[in-house]
Formats: sequence, structure tokens, C-alpha cells
Amino acid sequence: MEKKSAYNLLIVLSACVGSFTYGYVISVLATTLSKPDFYKYMGIDTVGPGKGYANAIIAAWNSLLYVGAVFGGALHSFVSNRWGRKMPIIAGASLTTVGGAMQAGTVNSPMLAVARVIIGFGIGFILPAIPLYQAEVAPPHARGLMVGLHGSALGFGNMVAQLMGLAFFKSGGQISWRVPLAIQCFPSLILLCLTFIMPESPRWLYAHGKTEQAKAIMIRLHKDQQDPTDAFALHEFRIMKAQIDLEMQKNITIWQALQIPSVRRRFILGFVTMLGTQCSGLLVLLTYSPVIYAGLGFSPFMTNVMASIWTFFNGAGNLVGALIVDRVGRRRQLMGGYFAVTIGLIGATILTKLFAGTDTAGNRASTFFIFWIIVVYTIGIEAASFVYTSEIFPTELRAQGVDFSMQGLFLSSVLWTAVASPALSAIGYYFYIVFICTSTIMFFIIFFYFPETKGYTLEQLCLVFGDEVVDDEGHLPYTVTGLNENAGSGTEKGEETVVVQDENPAKV
Repeated sequence: MEKKSAYNLLIVLSACVGSFTYGYVISVLATTLSKPDFYKYMGIDTVGPGKGYANAIIAAWNSLLYVGAVFGGALHSFVSNRWGRKMPIIAGASLTTVGGAMQAGTVNSPMLAVARVIIGFGIGFILPAIPLYQAEVAPPHARGLMVGLHGSALGFGNMVAQLMGLAFFKSGGQISWRVPLAIQCFPSLILLCLTFIMPESPRWLYAHGKTEQAKAIMIRLHKDQQDPTDAFALHEFRIMKAQIDLEMQKNITIWQALQIPSVRRRFILGFVTMLGTQCSGLLVLLTYSPVIYAGLGFSPFMTNVMASIWTFFNGAGNLVGALIVDRVGRRRQLMGGYFAVTIGLIGATILTKLFAGTDTAGNRASTFFIFWIIVVYTIGIEAASFVYTSEIFPTELRAQGVDFSMQGLFLSSVLWTAVASPALSAIGYYFYIVFICTSTIMFFIIFFYFPETKGYTLEQLCLVFGDEVVDDEGHLPYTVTGLNENAGSGTEKGEETVVVQDENPAKV
């Protein structure tokens, strides 16, 4: 019987401390940018002749975080494949702690810029490492929930960062902004300590010849008192073992693998999935919330209050998304999310144009749509995106695939955070129109090109892409015919498919 063991859930939640760290890190500077004492200390004039420089340096601080993340993410797969799934988490936690301490103690703009790059390098390891690790330790029936918790913890990290900014808002002086910046060191230190009790991924262990250790961890992860013979854990281990053996017989490099259409398609889908998360406009709303709420007529203090409430829905929405993704399906949930985000962006654009800066019901309605966007984005898009990208790749390419997918998120984040400050200053709410277009495009890309993936073991997901796969008993390779001739068919495990044994499997 497939059940979620308490130990398995505890391990996944331990990894979520890294997700929380990422959420705190990407949000905390937004709270700092709402505090006049910060600008005074840094010698930055946000009005008058100095406004142009202020916009440029703010854009630089925000984008440098993701520049660092691009380089950290580029190294993730090498570290993960060579030293295990835990090592990138350890490296990311260490770098984030060092960069966080440097950021909290910053004395000038260049020092803050360097600190942002170091922190970015750390989160470049953390962001792909956490969902990858969670996917490889989760049981197939609950993988959506367990990986989806990554998005929920990330959202609650956003919330706590905003609450810390609000709590110290009226402290005055350097305390008001240095303390929230320093707090980010604590979750990364906790994560570093937790890595000593978190087990290594059984899939990585088996792929590196540590069969007995992999089997023992698999049994412990799925231990169930109602299953005294560990039948479920051994069944999953048998399938995992057979599929990894099959994949490793091919013995091909990443470049050779990318010549295979089904593999290349996975990499494109993963990259587009994570690129799309930032093309929804969510990151701009989060990072530049002080500018957006000020444009709607809110005071600096109320800006922090509104941002704190907004980020609560971030964590709560991701939790709902994680709870429903195994029922609704990844593809359906993503399409619903992008459709709803587009509606929210259209409403926010129209009402901001008509009522921005006025104390009217229309202005409150535009604020409602900004909150609507975070709710539907987190329920429909964020959790499902992390789940999808963590599960679509075969074991020997999973680290590279997740790494490449996250580059879509990091590179688009560099772009949007770099252009958002001058764009919001120059054209204001018209900037939302860009995200209306990109969100609409994402809806149709998912509809036409994304296959459904729920319900399969990680190893048997190869079936969705028409590759060789072992059967439920871990026997000879099977292929499926006609499953993805229409990529948007949404075929799920449990629906009727035509399965045939490949008598002469092609070696690729």
C-alpha cells in the first residue's frame, strides 16, 4: 500500500528549509528599499537629479543576485552528479550564509553588489538542488505534494522577509534595515546543520554503485507499519534498479543525449516551464512592491503592510497548489494558472490606469487584482512548475536537466529585474502589458506541447516521452506507441494506452 511515511515527510520538510532560505533572500531587499534610512546611509537620492542613478543602482542590486545564480546554477549539475544530491545544498547554504553576513554589514554600494553576487551563487545551487532531492526521495503517488512543498516554503520565506522588514520599520537608523538583512543567515545555517541528518538520494547512490545503501534508504523512506515486509519500498527499488541499469547501458554523454528528440524535448520543456514562471510578472510585483504600492498612493509603512499580506498568500497559495497537483495534474493546473494570471494582469492594468493614486473604490479594486495575481499564480503555476521540471528527466540526466531548467528562471529574472525599475519609472502600469502577452503565450505553449506526468514513478516517466521503460516488475524494456503523437493530449497513467514490448530495443 502506497503511503507517505512520517520520516519521508520529515526529510522533505528539512529540505524545505532551503526553499524558505531562497524565498527570504529574494524578498528581503524589497523591504530595505522602502526605508529612507537605508538611502540616507548609502548616500542615494531617490528624487531630483539623483533619481536616475537610484533607479540604476537598485536595478543592479536586484539583477546581480540572479547573475550570481546563473553561475551557481551552472555548476550545480557537476557537483550533484559527482558528490551527491546533498552537496549542492551544503555549498548553497554555506555561500548564502557568507553572502548574507556581508550584505548585513555592507558599508557602500559596491560591497552590497558583491554580497548580492555571492548570495546569488548560493541560491543558484539551492534552487535546483531542493526539488531534485525531494523528487528522488518522494513516493510516486505523493511526489507532487512533496515537491510542491518547495514552492510553499519559498512563499513563506517571502512572507517572513516582509514581516521582518515591517517589524523593524520604525526602529530607526541602521537597525531598521540591517537586522532583516542579517536574519537571512539563520535559515541557511539551520539548513547546513540539517544536511548531516538528511539521507543521500537512493537513486544517486544506486547509480554510483552503492546498492545496499540505496536499498536501505529506500526502505527507511517508505517504511510503513501496515507493510511489514516492505513490499512497496522493495517494489519501487526494483523498478528504480532496472530502469537505471537500462539507462546506464546506453553510456552516452549529455551532448549525445541531446541528439535524441525525446531528451531534447524534455530539456526544452523544462527550460520553458521555469522561464514562464518569471514571465508572469510575479517577480516584478514582489521585487518592486514598494514602487508599485507607492504608485497606488500607499505610504511607506502601508507599503510594507500590503507587501506582508501579499506574501502570506504566496506561501498559502503554494501549499494549496501542492495539495491539489497530484489530483488535478500538472498540465491542467499550469494552464489554469496562466489563464487566471492573465485575467488579473488585465484587471490591474485597466484599473491602475483609471484610478492610481486616488482614494476610490477603483484604486482598491486595482489592489485586489494585484492580490489576485499572487493567489492564482501560486496555486496554479509555481508549485506545479517545480514539480514538473523535477520529474521529467531520466535519472542519469536529472541533475543537468533541472539545472538547465532553472537557468530559464535565473536568466529571465536577470532580464526582468534589470529592466523593471526604469520601465516602471518611465511607463508605469503599461509595463504589465508585456506580462499579459507572455502569460497568454505560455498558456498556449502548455496546451499544445506539454504532456501530463502525474502518477508515474520517476523511472517510468520515460513512457510519457515514448522512450524505453521497464514494466511494473522491473522486467525488459517496453515502449509505448502513439502516446505523444499529439503532445497536448494530456495522457495520464491509468488511461488506456497501447503498450508493446520492444523485441529489439534501439540503443541510443
